[in-house]
Amino acid sequence: MASPVPVAPPPAVRGEKILAPFDRMAARADAWLLHHIPAEANPLLQTGAIANVLLVIATASGVAMLLWYSPSVFKAYSSLAELGRWSLGGWVRTLHRYSSDACMLFVLLHTARVFFARKITEARWLAWVSGLALLGLLWFIGWIGYWLAWDERGQLVALNSIKAADALHIFAGTMARLFVSDRTVPSLLFFVVFFLHLLLPLSIAAGLAVHLMRLSRSKIFPSRALFVWTFAAVAVVSLLVPATNAAPAQMAVTPDRFTLDWWYLWPLSFAGRFSGGGLWATVFAIGLAVGGLPWWLRRPRPRASFQATVTLDRCHGCTQCSQDCPFDAITMVARTDGRKSELQSQVDPARCVGCGVCSGSCDTDAIELPWIDTLVERERLETTVLAAAAAGRVPLIALVSENGANVGSNLPPDYHVVSVPSVGWVQPKLLERILAKGAAGVLVLDCSDGELPGRDAARWFLARMAGTRKPAFNPHRADPAKVLYLAHDSARPDRTRAAAAAFVASRPVPPAPARPLWRTITVSLALVVVLSALTLAGSHAPFRNPAPATPEFVLSFTLWGDWVASSAVDAKAEAAKPIHMRSATAGRRTRSAIRLQLTIDAVLSEHTVQPLGLSNDGACIGEIRRVLQPGPHDVRVAIFTSPDAAEPKLTWQQQLDFQPRRATVLTYDPTAGFAVEK
Repeated sequence: MASPVPVAPPPAVRGEKILAPFDRMAARADAWLLHHIPAEANPLLQTGAIANVLLVIATASGVAMLLWYSPSVFKAYSSLAELGRWSLGGWVRTLHRYSSDACMLFVLLHTARVFFARKITEARWLAWVSGLALLGLLWFIGWIGYWLAWDERGQLVALNSIKAADALHIFAGTMARLFVSDRTVPSLLFFVVFFLHLLLPLSIAAGLAVHLMRLSRSKIFPSRALFVWTFAAVAVVSLLVPATNAAPAQMAVTPDRFTLDWWYLWPLSFAGRFSGGGLWATVFAIGLAVGGLPWWLRRPRPRASFQATVTLDRCHGCTQCSQDCPFDAITMVARTDGRKSELQSQVDPARCVGCGVCSGSCDTDAIELPWIDTLVERERLETTVLAAAAAGRVPLIALVSENGANVGSNLPPDYHVVSVPSVGWVQPKLLERILAKGAAGVLVLDCSDGELPGRDAARWFLARMAGTRKPAFNPHRADPAKVLYLAHDSARPDRTRAAAAAFVASRPVPPAPARPLWRTITVSLALVVVLSALTLAGSHAPFRNPAPATPEFVLSFTLWGDWVASSAVDAKAEAAKPIHMRSATAGRRTRSAIRLQLTIDAVLSEHTVQPLGLSNDGACIGEIRRVLQPGPHDVRVAIFTSPDAAEPKLTWQQQLDFQPRRATVLTYDPTAGFAVEK
């Protein structure tokens, strides 16, 4: 009874028909560029590695900026503004900014490529979730970096950051009240932000270790030539388009128009539309939706339907499968069946993606995918070859790694087409046996539409055919000229068909045309210009502050209510407590709430503020805001240190002139009294 034709398991991701076309579009762009520049020089094929290069440049230039930058709320702006546009310090500052922006661009490109390639579910969920965490960390580092410039951009970053923190009720009172005027801005908090901006990049290294922990032979950086190209491109752009400060931060002035770095400051366009709670709810919802994609899009399928399995009585412990696995899913463990070899292969189900590279590396057929057994396929193909020869036909076999591109159906009808998981699944021994049975040739077609499941599949197959990696193709058993490896060109599919037809006719397959040097240089420069233009467009986007231009009156205060008569402590309850938790006094003292009357143009409003502290013995801290029309207004403040007081303990009255886009700030604290902030 004939074995059933193998049927590949269903895709790991729902929405395959929606996502795959985007992946093929990216692959066609890659194929077009491959005709003009080598793959190792194409940054779009190495987005993650280029992002790491840019991160190194941003980190190094940030450290160099310490030669000029003063981390003080009073000197930060001037220390940057005094750098000339064409000075060394100005160039380093611009290099720091543009390398950070380009890093975010390449991280987003990398994220999009991985998503559309559907490499997010099952064993790859850790890389997706850790990658999103790194993306969020990178954004946060850039976000607080603009705080340190302390210009109008930094002012809005600081205000929105503090409002978001206040929504979590971490601090006593509100931190936003400290940012109502230039005098009250806490210099210590500014230094804390500076410290975080320096420290957090170190955690990216730990995040990258987690991000890449399930990949074998991961490439953190590109080639030296591409490293130099990347630095040179950012350096030249930094010379041609210097970055400058916006206007200096003035806490009482509402900024109007300036250019915005959309790579990091895009929340400023939406922050005014969310309350504190709404902002955190939105962040949580987006994080849950995007971070949960590996589970939202996961198509339920048992691991046994696609993951590699080991047949121990065939395993000789040669370690080749563990060396070749792209995802570090195979380890060698101590033998469990008592055979002579000390080791045996063991597949980690949390890491195996079913790419089949391990099957191609096992010369004893000890490790297989459940849906396509090498022994069964070898027998089937040998039968096909013998039957074709007996019928007088030319027996030609095409082993096609299609990856959903349906390339095999477009080959000449002379081929018997077999879909395989990846070209890394193809054993040299399989080719030798087919050719020995009389096959006229075997076409191994590697479809490049999309990122293939086996990262090193083509590399290992070509090395085995060349005899430089085990198991090696034996030219004494079969003619290697009868095996044609062909990488499908999605930008020019006619070349695939023409090459396959030439192989049928036993004609030499025409080599790919050589790349003219002038074309390589031209396309490379054009690609650099396009990527630089994208970076600059996001870095200097026009922005208008959505905050209203109407004047505002702000009253910020720290007040102490009257002491309230102490209440007796429950002696029995105190005795039941541990010694270190007992009260030191026989009674508890609490403070009264304060009552505040605010009168603007004879319109009275009353406010009661409760004291802080677990025992209600702290200060009454608060902030009151009123939106007014431009022009003079009579303002009177009366403060009662207890709600029952008949006469105010403190009063203040004055006519103030209110101007558009400005806040008139009145502060009170027990040491300085009332003060109108300028």
